[in-house]
Amino acid sequence: LRRCTERGQSLSAYAAEQDLKVSSLYEAKAQLRRRGLWPVPAPQFVRVQPVLVAEALPPPTVFRVSLPNGVVVEAAGGELSAVLSAAAQLP
Repeated sequence: LRRCTERGQSLSAYAAEQDLKVSSLYEAKAQLRRRGLWPVPAPQFVRVQPVLVAEALPPPTVFRVSLPNGVVVEAAGGELSAVLSAAAQLP
């Protein structure tokens, strides 16, 4: 465990490198902590800032126009007249 800590490795990385079971390392660490022989990490506090949550916007309206030649035109948002005008100009 000391070598793992000195190298800055995670227990899983160290266990894989040394061909050990990671569960064995976690259990050994827990036993040492219970006996007071391994330091307990200090809790880390995170400062939280309040935020305003905006209401979700409704999904945009999707227009689908199927032309006689098989072309399908889809447009999200906008006005139906603009979509139809654009579709009418297609070959």
